[in-house]
Amino acid sequence: MTNLFKKMTLPLAVTSALLASGFTSASTAHTHATSRIGQELQTSSAAQYQNIDLDARYQGDVLFEHESNLFWGKGERIKVLSKTGESLAYTQASDHVHPTLTKHGRKMDQAIIQIDDNVYLGYGFGLDTPVMIEGDDGIIIVDPGESVQMAESVKAQFRQITDKPVKAIIYSHNHIDHISGVRAWVSDEEVESGAVKIIAQEGLTAAVANWSSNLGTLFGHRTSYTGAKHVDEGEHGTVNDGLGPRFMQGDISFIEPNVVLKDRLDITIAGVDLEIVNVPSETKDEVVVYLPKQKILHAAEVLQGENFPNLHSIRGTKFRDPAMWFKGIDTMRQFDTEVMINSHGRPVEGKEAVANVLTAYRDAIQYTHDQTIRYMNKGLTPDELVEVVKLPSHLAQHPWLGEHYGTVAHAVRQIYVGYNGFFEADPWQLEPMAYEQRAKAFVEIMGGRSNIMSTAKAAIKAENYTFAAEILSYPITIDKDDMEARQLKATAYKAWAADQVNINWRNWGLNAAAELEGTRDFSQLISFASVDVLTALPSHQILDMMTATLIAEQTLDVEMALSYSFVDTQESFTIEIRNGIAQLHETALTEADVQIKTSRAVLNQILIAGPNAQQVIASNLQSGDFAFAKGGIQEFGKFMSFFDKPMSPEEIMLIVR
Repeated sequence: MTNLFKKMTLPLAVTSALLASGFTSASTAHTHATSRIGQELQTSSAAQYQNIDLDARYQGDVLFEHESNLFWGKGERIKVLSKTGESLAYTQASDHVHPTLTKHGRKMDQAIIQIDDNVYLGYGFGLDTPVMIEGDDGIIIVDPGESVQMAESVKAQFRQITDKPVKAIIYSHNHIDHISGVRAWVSDEEVESGAVKIIAQEGLTAAVANWSSNLGTLFGHRTSYTGAKHVDEGEHGTVNDGLGPRFMQGDISFIEPNVVLKDRLDITIAGVDLEIVNVPSETKDEVVVYLPKQKILHAAEVLQGENFPNLHSIRGTKFRDPAMWFKGIDTMRQFDTEVMINSHGRPVEGKEAVANVLTAYRDAIQYTHDQTIRYMNKGLTPDELVEVVKLPSHLAQHPWLGEHYGTVAHAVRQIYVGYNGFFEADPWQLEPMAYEQRAKAFVEIMGGRSNIMSTAKAAIKAENYTFAAEILSYPITIDKDDMEARQLKATAYKAWAADQVNINWRNWGLNAAAELEGTRDFSQLISFASVDVLTALPSHQILDMMTATLIAEQTLDVEMALSYSFVDTQESFTIEIRNGIAQLHETALTEADVQIKTSRAVLNQILIAGPNAQQVIASNLQSGDFAFAKGGIQEFGKFMSFFDKPMSPEEIMLIVR
């Protein structure tokens, strides 16, 4: 039985030759895929498609690697100004951690890195790298950090260099780790007065609303799995976060931009000339910052550090268009760049080194995209595509393309779905047997639970961990309290996780094991549902999030509307429930059943109060700051009862289901 579960390691060209000579097997998608692409793969170089040793030294690495291990280049314009002596990454050798991951973490020592005489990086203080640009009479901060506390730690270092006031904050894009430390640097009053500019691409605020409200519950929960937040840090948990040493949790803050650009903004701040350019890539609102006089390019997260990029984030995200991404890098290649800074990963000095990184990075994305499209046009499905779309050695071995964060395999799957959708063409997928019923049927045809258990143990012994986990899913679906099956599946995931070069795959395996064992620790949970973010969002986006929480089955015969009129902002809105949908109108409908006159300030109080919102409403009713122009508290309560409350993270099960 053991031979059945051994991992397929034959190069595809060899497998293809075996098939051509009459050897056939239906046991793996690998052989199936190879047989379908025929003669083309027979003539391909086997070495090109073999798994690459990511520890292999890329020949260009020795040309660019600085002895400090903190940047690429000779050190003519970059220097390590100071080091704290700390690293937030786990860097010790361990049987439970792939050595490539610990090697990756050794590039993440905490330091202030200086470029020329006015640009400073707070490197290694968290996942993101805040950058300070010192001008004549003030400073510019690019990416304020992932939390207020993390930003404060970097600010303390920067304030040892200069006490000049903040003149501008630039959000490189909407993700939580690039905006959330803003209140460590500036106040609402400074932004409202125009004393401080907050600059971003015009789509940023809407994108923040999406992750903080519409899908904030799910994204926060899945991000906690991606960051292995339910298990201890260290050799049995997360060792680094791929992009940086560790996501430093704390208060999530947000102040809405007061200067927005669409494609490009050329501006001078504190005597520093800046070219801020939209480069759609990881996000559509991504902007890079170029300092033309110094030929310094802040590449934002168009490059995701020294990692193959997350062309798809397994924590969950909208489709990321790879073609848009590599063409965005081509825009960056047009800058005359001598030093490149990144939101994640080390800076790069020298035109040759910058060109090397940018070219390899965009080529890896295009290669993955184009070859996936090529084989999709041969009819291959995702399970088959991952067997044939592999980076060639000159890209796979490049030191900036290690699969520590993104992987070619999960990128290929999202490219297929992004272009083609979920349907792989076999009609059973359109109407499969009900989820739990299918599990019962599979257990029966597999010979029952005991046979599945023994087969899974054999698979684990043969190191085919994911196959073991897959077949164990069926008895667990039937009996979610089957702790023997859950523990065995957890064992498979822990062993699989220890083998992973990719930190996200490792972390998901470890968190999945914790869920199966019932040992999840929620004390470090990542939450996107920040009250500070919600109160900073435009009113229409806050109210629009309610529409997706309507309990449709209870309102199929309900027609009812509630309007808000905010006296301080002169805004009016109506939420109309109509036979199972909730529609937001950006006006106060005169026929609304419940009409409320209040202020945006009171709405913010309600949001801040959370579970104590009823007390805040009662207090404002007494003061007259929350008043009913039509209807009353009973009608208001009835209307609000039609909207669902989010599940707690403890209630959401991603693996035991």
